[in-house]
Amino acid sequence: MIEEYLSQKALVQNVSTIDELGDLVNRKDSINIMMGQTFDAGQPVDMMKYALVIMHLTDLLKGIAISVNSNWLIADHFIADINQDQAVAEVKRQADQRIEYLTKLNEVYGGEINFVRSSELSKTNEYAANLELLFKEAEKNPRFKELVLNSIPPDRRNNPNALRYPFEELATIQTMNTDIKIGPPYEILYDAPAREFAAEVGFTKYVSVQLTRSFPLGNPEISPKLMDEIETFGLLPYKINSKGLGDYRIDVINGDPNKTAALILNTRDPRALIDLIVISEQARLRFEQKSGISFMAQKGLDMQRPDVSQNFGIGRLKDLAYGSHFEFIHKLMHQDLFKPD
Repeated sequence: MIEEYLSQKALVQNVSTIDELGDLVNRKDSINIMMGQTFDAGQPVDMMKYALVIMHLTDLLKGIAISVNSNWLIADHFIADINQDQAVAEVKRQADQRIEYLTKLNEVYGGEINFVRSSELSKTNEYAANLELLFKEAEKNPRFKELVLNSIPPDRRNNPNALRYPFEELATIQTMNTDIKIGPPYEILYDAPAREFAAEVGFTKYVSVQLTRSFPLGNPEISPKLMDEIETFGLLPYKINSKGLGDYRIDVINGDPNKTAALILNTRDPRALIDLIVISEQARLRFEQKSGISFMAQKGLDMQRPDVSQNFGIGRLKDLAYGSHFEFIHKLMHQDLFKPD
């Protein structure tokens, strides 16, 4: 059942081998799942895909008598200290808002995902030791250093602290005793070297799972260069203004339902609609306490082909996207607004 769930190609883009996951399940009676995330002031619907996958996967593992501990890593010190993108006070405000959003997802969809702030984890002795091991490996192993540098945006690679972000990410994963890591497609850039060199630095060779890409709704004007980036890795699921496209994404907590309806109506890219339907289906199945196996999650890649989506009808996709999002995400996340008088 776990293999079937993770084989839904419009939901899961890559697993770093199903065989390794099977071995993990066979030899362990307790498994740690984690996802790390940066954030901004928005609460994007795309985050729900990751939350719901972790919840469904947790239930499937518990169904075969495996104890599961799952955590969201709230990367506050990555934003304020390493990247210095925002002031500490603003980062704390945004982190608190993200935790409120994720807590609501737990409450509505029956999740048991915990929270770890990177600002607290990074102060532990174990974290410091793991970080030191990675820097030592980079000094003696140029290939490892080169592989990890590939995970850093090109405009940041010349920064003297360029390796801090991926190394602190890897130190975080190890310190959290991670067995399975869920993340967006671009994270394969440091999952791959981390897994390859895990034994050399004494780290766990965790199973990495990358979910499918996120696309903007509506019909934004996108430069060819930016479109290439989106085609490769999609938008960041946890930052609503990823690639400057915040106006073309749904904010679950703060979004205007009328704007959401207009976004869906004006969408030209069937992939964005299919992704929203997949997320909504996962929400419905989670709410109904079902397995998470859904038609669109299984067949969505076929539906993305222009010839298929045209035959199915872009209008029908829009109707499905709007109706399923309203019924199983917006309504459930704003239940107080829909209580009878």
